[in-house]
Amino acid sequence: MSDKRLPTAADFPPDSEFVIKEFGVPLVCIPGKGWFNWFGGSPKPYDVRFLKVDNNWNADSFEEWVAIVKDSLKDDKPA
Repeated sequence: MSDKRLPTAADFPPDSEFVIKEFGVPLVCIPGKGWFNWFGGSPKPYDVRFLKVDNNWNADSFEEWVAIVKDSLKDDKPA
């Protein structure tokens, strides 16, 4: 059973950039809209000035990124 709180790849424009910060914060840069933090399962605007050269990296895949989102929901019950 899929968790309806998790985004799907189709929810994002093709040029979106999926980033993982400090091993547990799922960030996405949506072209024309800016950066968002998906920790906890809902997007919140993110100030890109908090990104440093050594505290983030591009996710290898959307699946890797959404797994980080899913991990951030572990204390909550699925919707």
